[in-house]
Amino acid sequence: MNKTKLNKNAVKYIFGTVLGVIIIIYFIYQVIQINSEPYKTETAIQRKIQNTIETKAFVVRDETYLTATGPSGTIVSIAEDGKRVGSGETVAISFKTPESAAVYVKINDLNSEIEYYNQLKNKVGAGTNSPSSYNNMVNSACVEYITAAKSEIGRDFEDALGDLRDAITTKQLAVGKVISVDEKLASLQAQLLEIKDKASGYTPIASPKPGYYIGSVDGYENSVKYGDVMKMDVSTINTLLSSSPSEPPENVMGKLVDAFNWYILCNVPYDVSGTLEVGKTVKIKVPNMSADTFECTIEKKGDKDGDSIPLILKCGLMNRDVAKLRIADIQIITDEFMGFRISNDAVREVDSQKGVYVLRGNTVQFKKINIIYSSEEYSIIESSADDSSYIRQYDTVITQGVDLYDGKVIS
Repeated sequence: MNKTKLNKNAVKYIFGTVLGVIIIIYFIYQVIQINSEPYKTETAIQRKIQNTIETKAFVVRDETYLTATGPSGTIVSIAEDGKRVGSGETVAISFKTPESAAVYVKINDLNSEIEYYNQLKNKVGAGTNSPSSYNNMVNSACVEYITAAKSEIGRDFEDALGDLRDAITTKQLAVGKVISVDEKLASLQAQLLEIKDKASGYTPIASPKPGYYIGSVDGYENSVKYGDVMKMDVSTINTLLSSSPSEPPENVMGKLVDAFNWYILCNVPYDVSGTLEVGKTVKIKVPNMSADTFECTIEKKGDKDGDSIPLILKCGLMNRDVAKLRIADIQIITDEFMGFRISNDAVREVDSQKGVYVLRGNTVQFKKINIIYSSEEYSIIESSADDSSYIRQYDTVITQGVDLYDGKVIS
């Protein structure tokens, strides 16, 4: 009996000892983990953050076809797409044959070259800037040329190529390189004289009324009546986006846009449409367009249909880029914020004040923050450069670490 009781006490003692050892080992492990926990950081850099909605859009304008009278021929536009023209203004020329059209284009090119070299004569010996300024001019023109080549917009590429050519020539003249301008001019004028008399058999085409001229058609001009844009819903917009163009009449050589405003029709997901309100101005970004963005006003926010709502945007801008928009992938920039983009893992709350811990040398400091926008992954923090108690540009923000407090020294 006593032996049994002794055995039970021994078991209890052994169990208690083992449990105590386990607790001590676990405590030591936690201390080691706390002290060896790596600190992760990120740098606070002020940047522009954009909230965007990506969708596909259909463009509607108040368009009427321009037709060429008389026998059909080769049409050459002389007015720039998107340019405002007056009634009776010549916008294009109709040629009887492609050969006569080619001669006309060649004459214009030669006249442009002659004008360029005449201007170049006035630059000879006029360079007074430092060599580095001419290098900067060429470098800048190179960047613009590369950007234009990637944009796939022909007119921008031609303009950038001309600017690069001017920059290189100006530098050559400035450093004393001899360029025989007179010989080049004589050669160009001889070519012009040779073909000048061959430019015949053409008829000027005038605009019948004022409007914005566009020298091409796409077959979607009559897809939607201009006055019906506000009636569009999710279903009709989807139908437009998947529709095929019609064949324009044979004598059509361009079109005129009558009304100042034009419209973008699109469907957007309902769950991201909360900030889209009628009357709000948003920015639109179109891939491969030379301009970064352009502004539109939300004219209508329609009823939900499935997971989408129809959105009608109004725009008054007209230029050669937007003149050719019809069906395009667009980004609707709903909001823009300037501030520090900080991971939410870094945001703490101390004494009811939101803030972050930053590293100054090897010392931890608590910095207050004002959150102006927050998503699931990050927050945009307002810059408060005049108050040292708030986060500043280039602060090293701690995003991961344990046992953090103001004044802690990290070895």
